[in-house]
Formats: sequence, C-alpha cells, structure tokens
Amino acid sequence: MYGCGVLIGIIIADKTVLFSELALLGFFTAFLLEAGTFALNDYYDLESDIANQRTDRPLVRGELRKEDALLIACGAIAAGLAFAVFLNRICFALAVILAVMGVLYDIKMKEFIAVSNFYIAATMAIPFIFGGLLVYAPERTEMMQPLLILASIAFFAGFGREVMKDMGDVKGDEVRDVRSIARVYGVEKAKSTAVFFYSLAVILSAVPFFLVNTSYFFNPAYIVPVMAADVLFVHTCFGLRKGVDINYNYMRKETLIALVVGLIAFLSGALV
Repeated sequence: MYGCGVLIGIIIADKTVLFSELALLGFFTAFLLEAGTFALNDYYDLESDIANQRTDRPLVRGELRKEDALLIACGAIAAGLAFAVFLNRICFALAVILAVMGVLYDIKMKEFIAVSNFYIAATMAIPFIFGGLLVYAPERTEMMQPLLILASIAFFAGFGREVMKDMGDVKGDEVRDVRSIARVYGVEKAKSTAVFFYSLAVILSAVPFFLVNTSYFFNPAYIVPVMAADVLFVHTCFGLRKGVDINYNYMRKETLIALVVGLIAFLSGALV
C-alpha cells in the first residue's frame, strides 16, 4: 500500500510519468523502507504480540526466527535507501528522515503517549506527498491540492485506526509499557478519539469533488467509490459507539478495506 501510495501521488501530479524508471524507483523506495521498519517492529514487539495473541505475525506463529526479522529489516532499509539515491535531493532527504524515524520509533518512540499514533498516521500520508514531489513541476501546482487533501484524509483515518488498534492491544502494550491513549486515559476516551478522527476523514473526503480546475471536480468516478469508503468508516464509528462486544480484528479489516476503496476513488478520479 505504501508503494502504491507513491504511484497514486505520481498519477495525481503527472500521470504521464507513471510508466517510467522514476516511478519504479519511488515505488521500491517506499515499499522497502516500510517493509524494513515493519519487520523491525515485529522484532522489538515479539513479547507484546505474543501477549496480544497476534497470530497474524510470522514471529508469533514461529514461522521465522527473531534474528531473521532483524536481518530482513536491515536489508530492506538499506535497499530502500539505495533506491532513494537515484531520486531528487528532496525525496532522498525525506527517505533518510523516514528511515531514521522508523528505526527510532521501533526501538523507543512508540512507548510515548500518542507518538505511535502520530507516526503511523504520518507514514500513511507521506507516500502521496512523496510521489507528488518526485514529479512536481511549478506549472502543475493545482494538482498539489488534491494530493494534500488525500494525505490529510490518510493521516486522519490512520490516526483513528491506530487509536482503535491500541484498544485491542492494551494487554500487550503493558509488556513494553507503551503509553497509548487507551492505557492512559481509558478505552472510552480512545473510542471518542478514534470516532473524531474517522469523522474528519469522512468530511474531508467530500472536498475534492468541489475543487475547480482538477480532475475531481464533480467527477462521479471519484465520489461514488469514496462514498463507499465513507460508509465503511461510518459503520466502524457506529460500532465503536455501540460498544458491546467490540470485534477489533473485524474493525481493523473493515477500515483497511475502507482505505483501499478510498485509494481507488482518488485513482479513478485522476484517470477517468
């Protein structure tokens, strides 16, 4: 999804560059850096993932050794930075900063209150900006508007999703002493926070439909799929508000599907 986010950013900014070496380099930079930091996260979170019964993790299932995850993390991050060397200076600097922040997050930063939520939400937003910066040209400044809105939607939805995820991970977070909103302020406060950020994402998703001089202006190819994504987010909000026997795993999957449908909306709006 991170690599595809870069490609979507490129398509929105300048779709003529999509089938180019530059797009390929951007895709693999994002893909490998995130793969590396996720593998490193699994390495440091093994004990808490076991406590949370995260059987979706290969280390928890015993399919990989802990040392394998560390090796994959180092190799993927190094490869991602190697691809970034061939990008422009701004994108290379951004890739280095993201790699360093990812490592620091996995090692220690995630233990501080809300830092985890802000960081993950930011990593969900940055790929679109990264893709736009790869092909940015002053004469196409108007296309940065939908890119910034898309990045903001991804940030808000990502923040809400991370807060919601923490509600189901309280037991494991105690192992690493991760000070999540759910642990520090309680699950009810975390629910309200997640619903608030999901609501911001839903409201903001309507804005591109009214952006004059963009391909999204009154474009049904955008508004129809984005409304489907909004329905899923609203359904999740009602589920959190209801608060009876909450299935966090189901909600994680539902919001992930909503994010994918939202990406399809921005992609189809740019192309159709």
